[in-house]
Amino acid sequence: MVLTGFFDTLMVGDLGHEELAAAGVSNSIFFFVAVFPIGVTMAYATIIGILQGKNKTSSYRLLARDSFLITMALALLGVVCIYLFEDNFHIFNQTPEVVVLSKPYLTLLMWSLTPMLIFFFAKHICDGFSFTQGGMIITISALVINVILNWVFIYGNLGSAAYGLDGAGYATIISRIFLAVSMMWVMLKSHKTPINFKNFTKAFTEKRRITFYKKIFSLGFPTGLQYFLEVAAFAGAAILAGTLGSKQLASHNLAITLATVTYMFAGGISAGSSICTAKAFGNGNLYNVKQYGRNGHLLGLIVMIVFALIFLLFNRQLANLFTNEPDVILMGSQLLILAAIFQLGDGLQAVSVGLLRGIEDTVLPSVFIFIAYWIIAMPFGYYLANHPNSDAIYSGVNGIWIGLSIGLTLSAIALTYRFYYLLRNS
Repeated sequence: MVLTGFFDTLMVGDLGHEELAAAGVSNSIFFFVAVFPIGVTMAYATIIGILQGKNKTSSYRLLARDSFLITMALALLGVVCIYLFEDNFHIFNQTPEVVVLSKPYLTLLMWSLTPMLIFFFAKHICDGFSFTQGGMIITISALVINVILNWVFIYGNLGSAAYGLDGAGYATIISRIFLAVSMMWVMLKSHKTPINFKNFTKAFTEKRRITFYKKIFSLGFPTGLQYFLEVAAFAGAAILAGTLGSKQLASHNLAITLATVTYMFAGGISAGSSICTAKAFGNGNLYNVKQYGRNGHLLGLIVMIVFALIFLLFNRQLANLFTNEPDVILMGSQLLILAAIFQLGDGLQAVSVGLLRGIEDTVLPSVFIFIAYWIIAMPFGYYLANHPNSDAIYSGVNGIWIGLSIGLTLSAIALTYRFYYLLRNS
């Protein structure tokens, strides 16, 4: 999913730094809205893991029913929010050229939200049953479709008009519809999940008192809030970078695109650790919970160390993939050095959030994340970005990233300590 955004950014970058900047701010706004419902859907897999641990297998279809209804409600709310942001785009204080490009592109992203959330609903249901291969194959297929359609619609190949940045939006809508339809088909047809079309549709007509709305919101709401607070900080950083200029925003966009790709590897380890931990927690096996925690953290650290070295050694070459403009390459390469520094914190935080979700601890971690990003990182980054000495290496867009790095590191320390503290006192 993130590689889709990566290739969108890579291919749009050929059009110019203003298109690159517009893609960055539009995607930041889109995920600012989308990340909360995405976070809520992540609770579905954890709840299935807990049900498996307690051997409550008869409730799966009811969980799927309630999860689907909540997903659709959140999709409707998200579409309304994105529409309001597009209609009031002036509040983001971007350059006129970026505004003209961003508004129609953001509208196209808005129409892709509902199929994207349906995909996440079905994917996390499958993930809860440890059936992840289907989702992997579908997302890789969608990535290929998106890249091909980008080539057609952005540049005007195979007889199509050249839609520029909007072409990436059309490709995104089509690829996300493919994701939704394919993932629903896999969830309802695969023998690896106990949910099929008949019992799923029948669940909507059952008049049973068993519902999972309370459980989903008690676990999913804080989870969604955690991801919202983090992504909102990065979305705010993109908007703040845009106030400094379109080149600063373009450099921020290329660097955050690469950092997001590496984060997803830690995020995958986090999701797997969360499901395994939830099953062990449901069984009351705290020894296995601790073992999953230690191994999850170890895997996360190894992966992120590798990415940190890549960013340090090849920062300029990576920036050069997105643009040929010297100023943007210089600023982007500097930001990738900062991205290398916070890779370890990023990995630890991602895994710790998943582990805490697996043991149903989500409220206090949300407070930690809020303090780290919104009380410390964003104000400090804003101060450095507007530092009176414009020649300082820690000012401008670099200052924003230094603030984010500090917030990430503090959040990682607090969340990791929280997990082992709870186990030690259980």
